[in-house]
Amino acid sequence: MIMPKPQGMTGGSSGAGLGRRAAASIYVLSTLLAVAGAATTAWAMPRMSLNSAVEVPWFLLFPALLAASHLSIDFEYRGQARSVAFSQLPLALGAVFSSPQTLMITWLSAVLVDSVVLRRQTAIKTAFNFGLAFAEAGVALLAIGSLRPDGPDIRLWLALLLGFLVAEAISQLSLAAVMRLAGVPMSLDRLMEPVTIATGSTLVFTCLSVVAVAAVWTEPLVAFVIVVLVMTASLGYRAHRRLIVQEKSTHELYEFVKDLGPVDLSLDGLTDVLERVRTLLHTTTLDLALVTESGSWRHLTVAEDAHAHLVELDRLADLTAEIGGARLRERDSGVSDRMSTPLLGSQGVIGILSAIERAGDVRDFDMGDLRLLETIANQLATAIERGKLLTDLERAATTDPLTSLPNLTEISRRIDAQLAAHDGVLVAAMAVDSFREVNDTLGHQVGDDLLSEVTRRLHVAVPEAQIGRIGGGRFAVSVPASHYSGDPELLGLALRAQIEGGAQLGAVGTHVRLSVGCVSGPEHGTEAESLIRRAETAMYSARHAHGGPVLWEPAYEVQGQRRLAVVMALREALASGAIGVAFQPKVNTLTGDVTGVEALARWTHPALGAITPDEFIPLAEASGLMGPLTTTILRQALTAAKGWHRRAGHVGVAVNVSAETVLDQSFVTEVAALLTSTSTAPGMLTLELTEGVVVDDPALAAQRMQELRNLGVKLSVDDFGTGYSSLTYLKGLPVDEVKIDKGFVRNLVDDPADRAVVRAVVDIAHTLGMRVVAEGVEQEDQQHILRVLGVDELQGYYFARPMAAIDMAGWLRKREARAQL
Repeated sequence: MIMPKPQGMTGGSSGAGLGRRAAASIYVLSTLLAVAGAATTAWAMPRMSLNSAVEVPWFLLFPALLAASHLSIDFEYRGQARSVAFSQLPLALGAVFSSPQTLMITWLSAVLVDSVVLRRQTAIKTAFNFGLAFAEAGVALLAIGSLRPDGPDIRLWLALLLGFLVAEAISQLSLAAVMRLAGVPMSLDRLMEPVTIATGSTLVFTCLSVVAVAAVWTEPLVAFVIVVLVMTASLGYRAHRRLIVQEKSTHELYEFVKDLGPVDLSLDGLTDVLERVRTLLHTTTLDLALVTESGSWRHLTVAEDAHAHLVELDRLADLTAEIGGARLRERDSGVSDRMSTPLLGSQGVIGILSAIERAGDVRDFDMGDLRLLETIANQLATAIERGKLLTDLERAATTDPLTSLPNLTEISRRIDAQLAAHDGVLVAAMAVDSFREVNDTLGHQVGDDLLSEVTRRLHVAVPEAQIGRIGGGRFAVSVPASHYSGDPELLGLALRAQIEGGAQLGAVGTHVRLSVGCVSGPEHGTEAESLIRRAETAMYSARHAHGGPVLWEPAYEVQGQRRLAVVMALREALASGAIGVAFQPKVNTLTGDVTGVEALARWTHPALGAITPDEFIPLAEASGLMGPLTTTILRQALTAAKGWHRRAGHVGVAVNVSAETVLDQSFVTEVAALLTSTSTAPGMLTLELTEGVVVDDPALAAQRMQELRNLGVKLSVDDFGTGYSSLTYLKGLPVDEVKIDKGFVRNLVDDPADRAVVRAVVDIAHTLGMRVVAEGVEQEDQQHILRVLGVDELQGYYFARPMAAIDMAGWLRKREARAQL
């Protein structure tokens, strides 16, 4: 018969794990089986017609029955371990050579001793095994009593075969009923599999039983030969089987380790590996619990005839006991058959691997299985760590580490996928204009916080979009063309409307400002690379159009190439000293005396020709070259001023400085060093700042301006009236003069409004103790009106055009000579 694990009822069906109704049902089933066995035995007893010359006493039959239940032949069937016991052989001998009463009492006693003493089973298991044994023996006796063989003939063979087959059917049906009551699903295939094995094994053992009966019938002492033969065959086969299993297990382990690469921690990746481990360990259920970064446990369970499932939950308290080391769980712990071992990584325990319920009916897990589990766990831990490393490397190659957004390479791939999946896409390139200022003035941490805040707003504003960080403070946003009515400018407007505004970054408050360029694919490009590049080109143009959005046009392509060429040439020019300086004088409105000169950057490239400041200065700001450019102009201006001071008296020099440069914390130190190296008095230098310096960050601007003022440097607000046009920003700031933009001077003669503006600026500036300078003076009428309005100093073509330093020195000498006549 097929040997169950243990005999009859499996360990997982303990009474402690069953409900009261299920336990009561099993007791009732056990009682019915015992009653059926008693009834069939009673019916068969008077019909037993075998009259053999040999009688086997109970004290020989009992150890034979007890030993036969532990002697078995192990084999594999459909990937599961199975075992066939020799119990049918002594049962057949007892049915022929003992009375029915002796056989039944001895058989039931052997079952009770085996269940209670040797296996130490619970009461419900013992009751079920007792009832099942009663029914099996009764069926065997019933078959013999029905056919009434006279000896070891064909009728005895048929009686034993029929009796054992019916007994096996009853056994398997009863076990299936118990499993159902215990909540274990039983499919037809699972039920028929042991029946199929039982049919073949019963046929073989029936033949052996008839041969044994015939031999003992003829010569009783042959029984001892049969016992030795059976024990020798069983032990020899089991030893041979162990060697085969060990060799196969070693080969399978070798193949598993050889094929095991970095383990993908996704459901599909883990399932394939764990299913192979489950087969290697011959277990019905394998559970892997991995420690997550948050400290919870992420479980993956693969089971026989079931779908794998992945669960993430906090079960640290439940699994803490498993971390101590590999161990076998006791059978009465609520799980019939379980072993566990921790997975040890480079940083400690990374998980726990558990095998639950050994497949087949041969045996429970033993120490050999536990060592195999430990070996597999060690290899699996290494493979998991390699998989994590590979995943981290892949993520680093495609993901921005700060925002966790796709980087340029990955967002390009995703936009290409969108182009393939939809009729078209809308792509916007977006620059956070305030990023560089925040980064340079408030520190990189605040700058990172700003980008993280913009990322959060992007996810809220366009949740359906593909979003990527393409460098610095620049982002790319892509949506299918069906969104925003297919208009890329509407996408740009939506981005500005929902992302721009104040931002509180910890204790620091700032303002998010954007420049947005837009394109539409495939109209403006059939590949992500060209779409992003053209969107960025439009984005740079948007910086000069109050942030945009600006839609890309073919003309921008030429402009973009020109800008790139200018930037590259500017780097070379700064390195080689090719940037020059021209000077334009400022004169006193009333006396005509020269009060100072303004230094103006000039650059002529051998191939690109003359490049105006209006072109290269914005590019220097955008490309981070404004600092080196300012230093170059300052050094040349101070050196030139030092040369003409001996002939022209104390004529100061003014230099324009960008907001980015002024707010840089190292600028004050750099100015002090240049003054020292050129031996120039600080009072001879005026730094002309735009209104934007004050408006962008008033507190920081006031601090930097005061530091410059402490050096003795004079400060001027340049191009006043073209920006925020508010004198309130000047109140309380260390400013020496205000320069009225030439736009107000151009139409001064004919436009009363311009005259009113100039008058207002003069009145308020004088009230605040500041001088007023008007630039762009080209006509005598303009000079006259500005004198009447009270402007202090004038500058423009009417007096002199910008000139080189050597020409400026000559002009000053002539001016001084005329003044002395």
